[in-house]
Amino acid sequence: MVQNSVAGLRRTFQAVGDPAGGNVALNTIVPGYTLRIEPEQLDLTEFHELVTLGRARLAAGEWAEASGLLRRALGLWRGPVLADVTDAGLTWPELAALQGTRLAVHEDCIQAELAMGRDRELIGELETLLEAEPTRERLVAQLMVVLYNCGRQPEALDRYRRTRDLLADRFGLEPGRDLRRLQRAILSHDPALALRLTGGPGGGGPAGAAPSPGGALAAVPHPAPDPDGHRTPAAAPAQRRPRPAASVPSPPAAAPETPGAHATPEPADGEAAPVAEHAYRPSWERVERRRASVVMVRARWTADGGAVAPERIDHATKELTAVIRRETAPFGGLVRRAFGSVWLVVFGVPRAHEDDAERALRAALALRRHFASPEPAPGSAPAGSGPRPASGSASGPAAGSGPAPGGARLVTHLVVGSGEVVVTYDDSGTEPVEVTGEVLDACHHLLLQVPRGELWACTATVEAGGALLGFTPVDGTPGVHRLATESPPAPGAPGHPAEPPFLERTHELNLLRGAYQDTVRRQLPHLITVLGEPGIGKTRLIGEFAAGLRAEAGEDAPRVLYAGTPAFDAHTPYEPLAGVVRAYAGIRPGAPAAVVVPALTAVVRGLFPHAVAGRIVTALAACLGLPAPASSPEGPGGGTVPREEVLGALRQLIEEAAAERPLVVVLDDLHRAAGFVRSFVEDLTVRLGPVALLLVAGARSELLHTTPSWGCAKRRSALMHVAPLSTTATGTIIGAASGRRRPSPADDRRAALADGNPLFAQAYARAEAVGGDPAVAHPPAVLAIATAQLDDLDRTARSVLRDAAVVGGTLWRGAVAAVSLRDTEEVGRGLDSLESRELLRRVRRSSVPGDVEYVFRYAVSRDVALAQLPGRVLVERHLRAASWAALLDVPRPALLAFHYDRAVALTEADGAPVEAMERRAWEALVGASARAAAAGDDALAVSCLGLALDRCPPGEPERVWLATHHRRILDSLGEPASPARPARAHRALPAARR
Repeated sequence: MVQNSVAGLRRTFQAVGDPAGGNVALNTIVPGYTLRIEPEQLDLTEFHELVTLGRARLAAGEWAEASGLLRRALGLWRGPVLADVTDAGLTWPELAALQGTRLAVHEDCIQAELAMGRDRELIGELETLLEAEPTRERLVAQLMVVLYNCGRQPEALDRYRRTRDLLADRFGLEPGRDLRRLQRAILSHDPALALRLTGGPGGGGPAGAAPSPGGALAAVPHPAPDPDGHRTPAAAPAQRRPRPAASVPSPPAAAPETPGAHATPEPADGEAAPVAEHAYRPSWERVERRRASVVMVRARWTADGGAVAPERIDHATKELTAVIRRETAPFGGLVRRAFGSVWLVVFGVPRAHEDDAERALRAALALRRHFASPEPAPGSAPAGSGPRPASGSASGPAAGSGPAPGGARLVTHLVVGSGEVVVTYDDSGTEPVEVTGEVLDACHHLLLQVPRGELWACTATVEAGGALLGFTPVDGTPGVHRLATESPPAPGAPGHPAEPPFLERTHELNLLRGAYQDTVRRQLPHLITVLGEPGIGKTRLIGEFAAGLRAEAGEDAPRVLYAGTPAFDAHTPYEPLAGVVRAYAGIRPGAPAAVVVPALTAVVRGLFPHAVAGRIVTALAACLGLPAPASSPEGPGGGTVPREEVLGALRQLIEEAAAERPLVVVLDDLHRAAGFVRSFVEDLTVRLGPVALLLVAGARSELLHTTPSWGCAKRRSALMHVAPLSTTATGTIIGAASGRRRPSPADDRRAALADGNPLFAQAYARAEAVGGDPAVAHPPAVLAIATAQLDDLDRTARSVLRDAAVVGGTLWRGAVAAVSLRDTEEVGRGLDSLESRELLRRVRRSSVPGDVEYVFRYAVSRDVALAQLPGRVLVERHLRAASWAALLDVPRPALLAFHYDRAVALTEADGAPVEAMERRAWEALVGASARAAAAGDDALAVSCLGLALDRCPPGEPERVWLATHHRRILDSLGEPASPARPARAHRALPAARR
């Protein structure tokens, strides 16, 4: 029978022939037969080729081409594959896999057509597919989004309910995380659902990523409906650029964090590459509170001949916008046109720095200096001879009255202020679309009062960052300062508050001295990296070590060169290496070329042969930011000096200087330096010859987060971590800073807040109050450091930290997972990351069995994280924390009451009714009392009932029963009955936010 069938097939092949000229043969091969056929003759091969092309178009955002190719691939299917040759009742794994591929291609095709706005046309097709595959979660997600966008939200939620019930009945499973997040996004009317589902082919987004049931959201506008209710298709694919995809939208409570879209510099060798994060910003994160400093500029153009033509004002306004952007860019300001001829420059948004107030003041001084110059030239730098002068130096005629186009004169007014602002972002942008706050109103009010050409600043800004800039109070206007001197010191100039006592650093000093002695004895270079958190005393430790070396006398006394990396307004990208050159040659910052070049020439000729001196001077001058001399090959028309040549000259200078005399080079704040500078410093000691060089690099611990391989497997390289001070030493610093010989009762609280940080200890010692409102308890310097530390986190870690702050100063992994609606494993990774950054500390024995417990190291970190959350988000999260606390095996009534009290106070402050929430609170406490009584813990039960009585309003009928039951348990415990407990008043809002 088999032989007859084979013979029939062969006759059929011969009769039909092969139009393609291929070779089709049915050969006999023991123990059976083999059919040989060319791949292009199989419709399955054509199917896979079309799918590959279609998915490539889908990944590129070319929706129409992708849809056409994928539809052609699906059109090759005319029923089940091999339906006429498979045996009934048998399942081939290959056929099941092919059927799964067909379904995935169908989903990709629907994804492309959804991006084209064909919502209504796809509903029937999706429902037909789901009849055959009702548990296919990606199809369910696509249908839910289509129904939601067509105004059929109840049907979308009903589809989710039916899928959940089916999964539970058939498999005992819950829907996947992405589908659950989509359901919560529909319930909260998340605006991101108005975007198209345009993830990568197969719903997986980037290559290698796990597939997502609903595809991925990308920033593709939802087509607007026409008058007939149909959506207009999007623009032609050829005109559309690929969109970055993000994950399926999270609800407000479980949103993934996303960094800004600023360009990320290429990492240096050994430096960790930046992790690409989603571009989607959840709805609750689109509004946040933060402290910012602002510069407000008002410009007017006047002409002797009358009014200035509108066209000239328009041209001058655009030029002035470019000037403001250029002058404030070195300080990190975000420039926004407020209205008319008023500009707003914001510092601390979207990323905070601990010196935002100083940045704002120095940016305003730079603007004032520019307006004071005789001929401001937007877009061009003055021809000259050296690095630009330090910001803030002013010269020329009265500031604010420079020439303008058309013979008009420019008159400017500047105001700087600091305060709380509310920042609103769009769905995926990093720059805010709106900044509001009382500080803006106050600055605008002052802008109308400040005299022409003057600069005014509020007291809070001057105290935070302008103590050395020459501001004095304005007579008759309280809370306002004006600039009194024309030449403020450069950033980083000395003049900080008195140094605290130098305590408990003997061990670290001995290690540094031992490294120096070993360097001199062995004539080999060494690198010591001193790491620590902000304010821990790295700079002080290095300074004491350097001062001790400078005090040494004799021929063997070392040369000590100190250079710091400025936080902003650097004159050259080679800092702090440029500072080393300036220190060795005795050149002040900002010196002109007429001073710099002769000094460099004298130094180089003293160290090198004359034959190479010229090129080294040219390279070192480029390091300092100077143009190449005209006599050099890189002079006018010769191009810039290559970076490799500049770094080679620096290496030679340091090596020759160390060969001449023992050399100690201190590079402070190296974490701020450019990546190529850090790589140069890390490799310097292994690329030098046998010279007595000790390289001491001071940096914050974040250096190891940006460059995890720092110092790894490097010869003669060591890391030194500066530890916090003891409680006794912290108390000594607080007493010295406050000027009191005897400690006050609040000093213990101050020491706990400082937690061994000398800078924090000084700041808290000078604070007038501790406890209560965080805005009063935490000094501005401490708040600024904590805010900058939070903004240094990636968005996922920052979101976990905020949720942890809601739980409390003591927190548990399960509680944070409940508050954030994230997986426990994901939360665990986030908490471990925060612990590695020393923001949290793990408790060795958790007070909640089976959970992991942490505490905030600094109270200010928790308070800053809470202050950034909007009130309504806090309410929602406190209620989730209360729900978690209510389900604990051993009730924690104080924790339960804490979260309900916060939620009630915040809701009441928002003007919303709180009766239902109050009832939830005391009912939860009554339930906790019942569980405690069932467990035989009557003392805990009476504590729960007492808290419930405090929160049960007098008019509630159940209050009488609560009081009676409470008294009965007290009697059984043999305790005297307490007096009647009045209903407890809610705490004030500032305390509630804490």
